[in-house]
Parts: sequence; C-alpha cells; structure tokens
Amino acid sequence: MIGMKTFDILTFGSITLDILIPLPEDCGVDIIKKEADKFLEVPLGEKIKVEQSLTLCGGGAANSAVGFSKLGLQTAAFGVMGDKSNRGFLISHLKEADVCTDYITFAKNQMSSFSVILNSHEGERTVFHRRTMSENFNRDVLLNAPDSRAIYISHLYNGPDAMLEALPDWKEKHDEIIGWNPGKTQFKKGFEAFKDIFPVIDILVLNVEEAEQFTGLKSEKIKSQNYSPEQIGVKVLGKNELETEFLSDIREIAQKFLDAGVETLVVTDGGRGAQIFNGKDHFYSPAQEANRVDTLGAGDAFSVGIISAKLHGKNLQEQILWGNYCSNAVIQAYGAQAGQLNLDRMNKLVN
Repeated sequence: MIGMKTFDILTFGSITLDILIPLPEDCGVDIIKKEADKFLEVPLGEKIKVEQSLTLCGGGAANSAVGFSKLGLQTAAFGVMGDKSNRGFLISHLKEADVCTDYITFAKNQMSSFSVILNSHEGERTVFHRRTMSENFNRDVLLNAPDSRAIYISHLYNGPDAMLEALPDWKEKHDEIIGWNPGKTQFKKGFEAFKDIFPVIDILVLNVEEAEQFTGLKSEKIKSQNYSPEQIGVKVLGKNELETEFLSDIREIAQKFLDAGVETLVVTDGGRGAQIFNGKDHFYSPAQEANRVDTLGAGDAFSVGIISAKLHGKNLQEQILWGNYCSNAVIQAYGAQAGQLNLDRMNKLVN
C-alpha cells in the first residue's frame, strides 16, 4: 500500500457481465455510413456465423478497479450485483485481480447487470445492456465507505446519481482526491445541475463530444499542421505518434469547467489524443499508432492512468502520458481489461 489509508482508491459505478461478440468482416453484418454516423445492418431471420464470443467482467467500477489494482494501488469496488445470476463469476474475477469486493451491494431477486456487445471488424461496437438497480446503493454507501486516498466515480445511472450530491460531504470529511467520469444521465441534467459538485472535483475526465454536450459549447477544429501550443497545449511526446487531419481547440470548454471549480480537466479525442488543463498549465498528448481491436473501456483506462499517476506522485505531463499509454494498450485487445497495463510495464513505457 502506498499511503497510510485503508485503501488507495475506491471505485463507484456499474459492474456487469459482458458478452462480447467480435463480428468478422465477411459475416453478413454490414457497416452503413450516413453522414457522420455509422450503423450496423443486421439481416433479420438469419443465422450469423461468428468465430468466438467472450464472457467478461465489465462496467465502470469493475474496469477501473482492476486497472488501478494492476498499477499498484490498493483498491475496492463499489457497485450492484444481482443475487440470482453471474454473481460468483464477477466476484471471482475481481478477487483474482486483487480488488476488494467486501462493499458490493446485492439486489434481491434480480439478475446482475449485463451487456451484449457486437464488435465490428473496424474496432467499434454497439452495446445492448440491462442495468441492475438497488435503493441500497445510495449516498450512505459513499459516506460510510472506508478511508481512502482517492475515490473514482464512473457513470452513475438514475438512482445512484444521488451519490454525486454527497461528494461535497465526502470531501469535507476526508479532503482527499475525487476523480469523476460522468455519463449521459448527468449530461441530460445539464451543467448548472452540478454547480455544487464541480468545486470538489480534482480530476474530471470527458471526451470532446461529452464536454460539448455538458457545456453546450462547441470546440473549434484546427488543421493538424496549423496548430499552435496556445491552442492545443504544449505537446508531451509519446512514441509512434498517430497522424491525424485535425485537432480540437477546446480552451473555451475547459475554461468553463475550471471557472466552475474543477481542479484538473482531461479531455480525450480518440485518435487525436488528449489534452489536460489545470488553470495554469495546458498539455497535449497525441495518440499512438496501434492495432485497434476494440475501443471498449478506453475511457475508463484513460481515467485509470491519469489518477494512478497522480496517486504515484507524478506531475501533469506524466499524468497525461500514463492516461494515453493505458488507453492505447486497452484498445489492442478484446474487452475492457485484457490489455490493461501493470506498473512495471507502465514504468518501462514512460522511461
């Protein structure tokens, strides 16, 4: 254990059984492009032959907990499982990753959350999911949680969203690090709904589209060859930089979050890399060339890298490198956890 707390980090969010089905290019399921959107076209009434399926443990709380544990942090996961199915598999998987499962909430007479994920040959996916809810997974779970150097809140669906309202109380009690990766449930409520939450957030992680949706602002697209460090941030060099046509100027968006009280904002932009802001410094880390197999869990992995680096005492430039390396590794394997980096591998990459 790095610190003197009971845990280094606690993760809050979903814990799901993921059934992932990679779709071969020639299986008869087509990718249809309409303007900026893509769709899977699946023929009804057909039997579609696939080569494999994977049964995995997933969800924001589980993915991040396993990632933090691999990076040398004492971790506990907080989420909901049903008591009727898949509980044993999910618990066993987390324990094998040295994640504490003592604080998981069990919903009576329910199945555990699950997702069926259709993964295209291009590495993108469509997810069918069902979430298991419990009224016992609430603000009291957060406020009665054991001492920790940090907490990480991933997407909370309706109901557990009340946990977010308890974050200022948790912060007042513990004065430790809060990382947050919100989702659609929060974006629909709007920016102003979280004006009391932003000032206690130490690390907020979003992608460009989410940041635009949350703030109601639009980023400016800049040709890659024309960007300046003032627009995109001072470049933090990585290896095998991926070439991209344009980059996103998100300074106005970032300033809105910083003015609202967020200490550090991280905005990812897929193959265009990521930017990190803290009101004083602004850095940009380009994405790296990689064999993209599956983008599932890339956002969780970025959050894990950023927050782990902070807990290991790394500076802002190293934090965004850790996030980039974690995300880049995850997309090279099926599922959200198979490609996650351990601490030895991370140290070798950064050095």
